[in-house]
Amino acid sequence: MLFDILNLDITMSEKIMYLTIMVMVLTFTFSIHEFMHAWVAEKMGDDTPRRQGRITLNPMAHIDPLGTIMLFLAGFGWAKPVQYNPNNLKRFSRPTCERYISLAGVTANFVVGFIATLIVPLVRYWHIKTVGDSETIQMIASLVEMFFYFLREYNFLFLAFNLLPIPPLDGYHFLSTIIPYKWRTTFDTLAQYSYFVFFVLILLGRFGNHSLLSDLINLVAKPFRFPANEIGKMIYEALGIPRRLRL
Repeated sequence: MLFDILNLDITMSEKIMYLTIMVMVLTFTFSIHEFMHAWVAEKMGDDTPRRQGRITLNPMAHIDPLGTIMLFLAGFGWAKPVQYNPNNLKRFSRPTCERYISLAGVTANFVVGFIATLIVPLVRYWHIKTVGDSETIQMIASLVEMFFYFLREYNFLFLAFNLLPIPPLDGYHFLSTIIPYKWRTTFDTLAQYSYFVFFVLILLGRFGNHSLLSDLINLVAKPFRFPANEIGKMIYEALGIPRRLRL
């Protein structure tokens, strides 16, 4: 992501604005994701996340150093996983509680992505209406439009990325709760090599000509984008504005 921004044919001040907005969007995306994991874990009966200070939207409580570095260098990253004690999960059966916790983060990303998709055409309409106004107002409108555009994109992508059945992602933790017990040992053994597969896919995408991981993420994200996009289209048509992002 960092290299992509630096290679854009725009001024340095515009690159700084791009990077600043992306950092704001990504820190919020990570924070709401991990906050929901922590909040649901507490609702399921475990206070470990609260004692560790994870029930907060403060990004400093959720940032994982390696995941952040990989995000800026490779375009894919992760936050610090929320820890909980399975023995304290009493609200429902333990597997059910763990499923709720696993899906809490991606559910939050879906809601944020859905709302942002509906806001983008409204902000774009405002942006178009600022043509002819002062440069300051036009710049503010452009930045707000850019913020909600990236908020939509990264929340759906982060949702899809986390649903992949690869440790330490949510898809893996959810799948581990529904694997039959007789296959659990084999599943856990194969999972040990998932980290290697994961990093190979990231590196191939970064330094190769084609990213299989990006294709997979976009495929998983497609059905989640669909309902929001359809409503968004109706808003665009009602407002009579183009769908192309104006930056």
